[in-house]
Amino acid sequence: MSEAAKEYEEKTLFIERLAILSKSEYHEMFRILKRANEPYSENTNGVFFNLNEISKDTFHKMNNYMNFCVENRNEQDERLKAMEALRHESMQNWGLAGSA
Repeated sequence: MSEAAKEYEEKTLFIERLAILSKSEYHEMFRILKRANEPYSENTNGVFFNLNEISKDTFHKMNNYMNFCVENRNEQDERLKAMEALRHESMQNWGLAGSA
């Protein structure tokens, strides 16, 4: 795969994953952009930037932060599943299954 194709795929995935960010995570993305003095526009609908106009270094920082957010979310989901399984097991052991 060419470098351009790999970069295109990374940016496409990044855009898709933006939808899952929380408000505070969006704010951190904006701080990364702003600290790097990258071009952006802002209006009542939000902050907008062109991935093709930001430096590779800034994109790398933003993508690393995105990966951090996604990994944390996945780990949190796993912890919640484990806690629910333990709760269910505990209720069965105490004969309370079906009452919650």
